[in-house]
Amino acid sequence: MTATVAATAEAAHRRPLSGVRIIDTTVERGELCARILADLGADVIKVEPPGGAASRSLPPLAPDGTSLFFAVRNTNKRSDVADLTTAQGREHFERLLSGADIWIASSNPASPTEQHFDVASVSERFPRLVVVSITDFGLRGPYRDFVGTDDVLLAMGGMLARSGTIDRPPLLTPGSLAYDTASITAAFFTLAALWQRRTTGCGQLLDVSVMQAVGQIADWSLPNYSFAAQTGAPSMQLRYGSGPVYPLFPCADGFVRLIVLSPRQWQAMREWLGDPPELRDPSLNGLMPRMAIQSTVLDPLYIELFKTYTADELAAEAQRRGVVMTPVLRPDQVPALQHFVDRGTFVDADAAVGIHGKVASGFFEIDGERVGYVRRSPQVGEHSADADLAEVAAAVATPAAERPRSMPFAGLKVLDLGHGGVGVEAGRLFAEYGADVVKVETKTYPDFIRMVSGQLMSPSFMSSSRSKRSVGINAKVPSGLAVLRRLVEWADVLIENTSTGTMADMGTDYETLRAINPGLVMVSSQLMGSRGAWKDWIGYGPNTRPASGMTHLWNFPGGGMPPGSGAIHPDHLVGRMVAVGALASVIGRETHLGTGAHVEVAQVETIVNLLGDLFLQESVTPGSVHPEGNRSERGAPWGVYRCAGEERWCVVTVRDDADWGGLREALGDPEWATDPRFATTAGRLAAADEIDEHLSAWTLLRSDREVMTVLQASGVPAGMMMYPADVIADEHSIVRNFVRPVDQPELGTVILEGAAFESNGMPDAWITRAPKLAEHTRDVCREILGMTDAEIDDLIAQGALEDVTG
Repeated sequence: MTATVAATAEAAHRRPLSGVRIIDTTVERGELCARILADLGADVIKVEPPGGAASRSLPPLAPDGTSLFFAVRNTNKRSDVADLTTAQGREHFERLLSGADIWIASSNPASPTEQHFDVASVSERFPRLVVVSITDFGLRGPYRDFVGTDDVLLAMGGMLARSGTIDRPPLLTPGSLAYDTASITAAFFTLAALWQRRTTGCGQLLDVSVMQAVGQIADWSLPNYSFAAQTGAPSMQLRYGSGPVYPLFPCADGFVRLIVLSPRQWQAMREWLGDPPELRDPSLNGLMPRMAIQSTVLDPLYIELFKTYTADELAAEAQRRGVVMTPVLRPDQVPALQHFVDRGTFVDADAAVGIHGKVASGFFEIDGERVGYVRRSPQVGEHSADADLAEVAAAVATPAAERPRSMPFAGLKVLDLGHGGVGVEAGRLFAEYGADVVKVETKTYPDFIRMVSGQLMSPSFMSSSRSKRSVGINAKVPSGLAVLRRLVEWADVLIENTSTGTMADMGTDYETLRAINPGLVMVSSQLMGSRGAWKDWIGYGPNTRPASGMTHLWNFPGGGMPPGSGAIHPDHLVGRMVAVGALASVIGRETHLGTGAHVEVAQVETIVNLLGDLFLQESVTPGSVHPEGNRSERGAPWGVYRCAGEERWCVVTVRDDADWGGLREALGDPEWATDPRFATTAGRLAAADEIDEHLSAWTLLRSDREVMTVLQASGVPAGMMMYPADVIADEHSIVRNFVRPVDQPELGTVILEGAAFESNGMPDAWITRAPKLAEHTRDVCREILGMTDAEIDDLIAQGALEDVTG
């Protein structure tokens, strides 16, 4: 073994999932799931048919026709070929499964894989195997046989309803947000099943629904809607672009995003404006009074101040003043930005054979080292000759009939120092499946999401902090810090997403905490990361979108100010990535590393990596990446079509000639559709405007649900744009237990989003109300730390501890 090979092997061993074997037969839907696990050290074998996976043809494409979509979602994997239409191929695939820990499949009843290796039967025949089925709608429910695309799932999952402005159609997002979201969600629960196997000896079948995975990141839409409905608020949530909370403003060379939420931020912004008398009313320290004068008073002042400065100049000055602002960057600008250069966010590398360019380097850093790109995506069957591919596992598991159902995280201990929408979402995922998640809070600086309803409980906070306990600790008091450190001794995992440097200022940085608990897995997530030129920049989830290139691309063709969305994306998604990094490191600690780790997930890099194929395209073919609006180079017609009724819309996506034939059938094969120009994908793309006119005339006469059901009956991927009220009443969501009413004393009965998957090895998610601030201080201090009531009373008197009464 050469020194280079030995060093590479040692580096792989240090990754937390080293030793885990995964068989990956996903096509488009779910391919990122296995790649994330490969980044973390798993040995992923991409099993393809003799001609290669169909996703090898998906756009964006390099000039030579190489799929960049496939390339970035299949780095770090090996490729093997199995022809499942032959007995020899099926025997080979069985051997692969027998030697694997996990099989990830994007089930499709028409595929040879599903015909010969139905996921349910494989789970029964290989009881040790974790089988992960990622489908558009799940393996059961009224929509189980519907066909989807990424954009159809965005509509039906609830993300599309807030995108764009009321004067134009709802605006589809750039990239592959729905399928990538499902991949991240599936990655976490795949690891949960792997963790559970340590105690049960059994694998299980996970039935992941993309629609429900998207519903989980739709900005607390169900709890906020259901709470508002109790007050008689309007039932339809209309599109208002970035809105008054996360607005964009023009400047000399583009646009910036300005967010002013706290009184301190407002005072800094007022000073920057020259402290005009009309802005000195003390009531304007509150967000709602400012929103009342946003369009008439504030916006003109901002526009006048910003018009002579570049986006970079404005953002730098704003951040210097303590004002939250980020520039809207183009995809060609992002890789060259000094902050991303400092961080190594991109590497100049081969993404596929013959394709060299800017490759996003990965989602995670562990103990200060990037954990991501190692090698390019494989050629078809490139590793079929590897001697170890068909090793048979020696472990013997309990027969499937005896498979127990249990909470995977029973006994796992998590300290949740999260606030906003990132850390708290990660903690929630652990809490719902059996972990004891203790949320550390203080009344001196409560989580601002608690406060958005004007009290110490909001529907958003309730959703993200369900099923947790709350302990009140003021760590600025020395004896409070001592209590927090004692809890660190107890914990397996600590999650935090404070501003860069805050944990060190508190005396709770990783080096300090590791000395207290060497087995601790600490996961940190900062806006721009803990190092780099912009490491100290302050902001919220929506600030990462402009800096990552996403806001520029989230637009209609032709430029102008991007319509935007009022969503806090990517907070919910980053929270899930944080949970993946935490759980992978806990598994690594128990299997081969023997120690804890510090995992970092920079929020902006989550978006950068999810748009990795577009950055790669831009570097390979400069000037080729631009906003596509509701069009797709994949096919036509493709878009969001108005239906009968007020603001009712349906996404229709025609991928190929088969879909086009289905559309013609569903429409009654009208004369216009027989035009020979429309017989090919290229012809339909060239005539997209003309086809859209005809299709829109048809959809306008029908309800969104009728358009969806009629087209789906002919095999056309179509989905109505669902508002929260639609999701709550949706039969598929109800059947799959996604609609979960929970009584929260401060709010009444609130509808929460349920799980994105079903399992034959785990019970349903444990979903209970969220805690009051410091509700469990006494319980936690007694049960975990062994304190007496007198000791607790004394610490409360010192201001070190807080409970619900003081």
